[in-house]
Amino acid sequence: MPKVITTANLIVGKDGSTTKSGSSIGLSTDEDRTRFKALRDKNHLILIGGNTARREPYKRTPIPLYILTHTKVRLQPKNQLAKQFALTPLQIIEEISTNFNNTQISPINLLIEAGPNLLLQMVKQGLVDHLYLTINQQAVGENSISISELTDSFELISSEELPPCQFNYYKRLTK
Repeated sequence: MPKVITTANLIVGKDGSTTKSGSSIGLSTDEDRTRFKALRDKNHLILIGGNTARREPYKRTPIPLYILTHTKVRLQPKNQLAKQFALTPLQIIEEISTNFNNTQISPINLLIEAGPNLLLQMVKQGLVDHLYLTINQQAVGENSISISELTDSFELISSEELPPCQFNYYKRLTK
């Protein structure tokens, strides 16, 4: 089975908020969106949770979209590249390794664009290899995440300040 390399991407406000007015778009900047799109270009598929699917604009994606949810999500208009799964985070990684694209790609690069609950769960289970964290130093919002809890099991590899954002790249610590 091919290896799945997982990369998470998240933007937060200076207070750790992951949304502003119900969406991450309110926290994002032009530079953040440019980097976000470049990161998508390096991956084979996107993983999100049900809440993200309901709140964010995932009607179209350039690569397959896997939605991890235990309740049906309706994307209107329907995203032809989206599939929904009622699995655990570990099970979805195994599913991707076994069945994605008939396993002709190795390694499989998975981009996690999930919200704080699913992302923290995956981090705590050691399922995230790389983390790109953008901190908008001017924005505040709701749906906060603890940045220290999120990054505890990672090593900071690089940090770049382009006001109002700080762009951090982390790699999971090996034990």
